[in-house]
Amino acid sequence: MKVSIIGAGRVGISIAFSLLHKKIVDELVIIDKNFDRAEGEALDLYHSTPFFKRTKIYAGNFSDMKESDFVVITAGASQKPGETRLDLTKRNVEIIKDIGKKIAFYAPESLIINVTNPVDVLTYVLWKETKIDSSRIIGTGTILDTMRFRSLVSRHCNVSANSIHAYIIGEHGDSEIMVWSSATIGGVKIKEFCNDCKIKNCEPLEKLFEETKNAAYIIIGKKGATNLAIGAVTSEFITSIYRDEKRVWTPSILIDDVYIGFPAIVGREGIERIIGIQLNDEEKKLFENSKSIIRKHLNELGY
Repeated sequence: MKVSIIGAGRVGISIAFSLLHKKIVDELVIIDKNFDRAEGEALDLYHSTPFFKRTKIYAGNFSDMKESDFVVITAGASQKPGETRLDLTKRNVEIIKDIGKKIAFYAPESLIINVTNPVDVLTYVLWKETKIDSSRIIGTGTILDTMRFRSLVSRHCNVSANSIHAYIIGEHGDSEIMVWSSATIGGVKIKEFCNDCKIKNCEPLEKLFEETKNAAYIIIGKKGATNLAIGAVTSEFITSIYRDEKRVWTPSILIDDVYIGFPAIVGREGIERIIGIQLNDEEKKLFENSKSIIRKHLNELGY
């Protein structure tokens, strides 16, 4: 498998290092406007390969994306403390437009995974600029948000995260929605599970959702960036796609002419099927609001 990662910052290299742990990558290309940094990161990564898998790792140019199975985009300005993901829009859109043109020329057959924020807006821009089928232009969406919530519930309820089926959908940002109506633990509705809980002083689940929604701001405020969890999430996502596992994820996908986080089956050819989870009336209203926020920013950008 060949993977090209555009952006040698914390997120890009976290994804690269996590991918090496999966032992499935044969060729890894690191592309960055700072070629020296890309070379340094590539060499550092290569020195770890005796513990993983023999992998060809090098700093490259956009032309080296040719014949990539995956092109992963992490390039762009970083989110500053106190800044929302959507505040990044105007700073990052020109970067993504330029990258899109390069992908369309050198790697139009690749699966494109966009991580750069605001992920929903920029994945839409990428789709428009590349003219690649929307099933193969995918944003990481609310995958990380969903995993963050599951990890918090796992710790709080003393149950494996693998037994928690709960989705966060919508914008990867402040208007995201927790789908309480279909959330379960071990097949039991999550609210019913908590009603039978024997843990004393149990925090309300809504508080865990607020903690999830604010996690990026807290982490950025303390260490300057979020990179490790998104690195692990993206590498697992790519591995699942490459192995054609057809797992249900919550990537940013095209719905009603906006890219937005929603459950979908993802396989080797990209998005295969959108899962029609049932939303209650309040969740539907919130989801439409989230779409309108993304659409507003797209309109302001002329899309």
